[in-house]
Amino acid sequence: MNWDNTRYLLAIARTGSLRAAAASLGVDQATVARRLRTLEQELNIGLFTRHPEGYSLTAAGRLLVPEAEKMEAAAAAMGRKTIGLDTTLAGTVHIASTETLARCFLLPALRELRQSSPGITVTLSTAPALLDIKRGEADLAVRSARPTDGSLIIRRLATVRMGLYASAEYVSRHGLPVAGSAFAGHELVMFPRDVLPQYWQELCGEPLTNGNIVMETASQLLMIEAVRQGMGISMMAQEIVERCSPELVNVMPSRSDCADIWLVVNPDVWSAGRVRVVIEAIKDAFGSR
Repeated sequence: MNWDNTRYLLAIARTGSLRAAAASLGVDQATVARRLRTLEQELNIGLFTRHPEGYSLTAAGRLLVPEAEKMEAAAAAMGRKTIGLDTTLAGTVHIASTETLARCFLLPALRELRQSSPGITVTLSTAPALLDIKRGEADLAVRSARPTDGSLIIRRLATVRMGLYASAEYVSRHGLPVAGSAFAGHELVMFPRDVLPQYWQELCGEPLTNGNIVMETASQLLMIEAVRQGMGISMMAQEIVERCSPELVNVMPSRSDCADIWLVVNPDVWSAGRVRVVIEAIKDAFGSR
């Protein structure tokens, strides 16, 4: 059986149509149909049932998909290990992170990297959903949550100081919150409860009991902008405020917390020359050695 044809089996199984499978693979629809036909002839079985709504797996197709996924994973692992043997300072490195970490730390690092290693191209993903580093969806990540997977290479980049911030305009309207008042008379801008539930009991040690939550957003940049525009108080890293919005006011200096920033790397690419250079640039940006 031709391994390359199994890519088409997986694409159709995941998307349910020839057109969507073709789009995901970057080929035309006729190519997908031809590859599927060839694979079914090679195996002498039908893999899909065709119906007006699309394609659904037959019983035989459902049996083969897990095996095809193993082949896909093995091929991806071979590719990543090949990258790990490459000592050249050229090629693409895929980084996953958050919007604010990317803006405040990674972009300055990548600007410097561009001067010293112009052959390296970076793909920077900041979508809310975490990419799977182990499966090779990105080469490395910079995150505020430490992964539990022991097979990944994990290093602490920095420990940032968390504080409670608002705009000067907000403070002029509402005054400063009083420690121990549980934000009585104040408005709060929060991450959604299902994203960071641990911060829905207290912020920097101050209970939320009497606060009025006026906005929830999963976007860190939007949260900073909401605070800048006077919508309320939010918990932020002091280092990020200093870099992105130094005009914001720490409204309760007696309340603080800390959080670690982690570097997560797929071990298959750890030794690649271009990956090592990117890692060193990121460590420099965080003052980590």
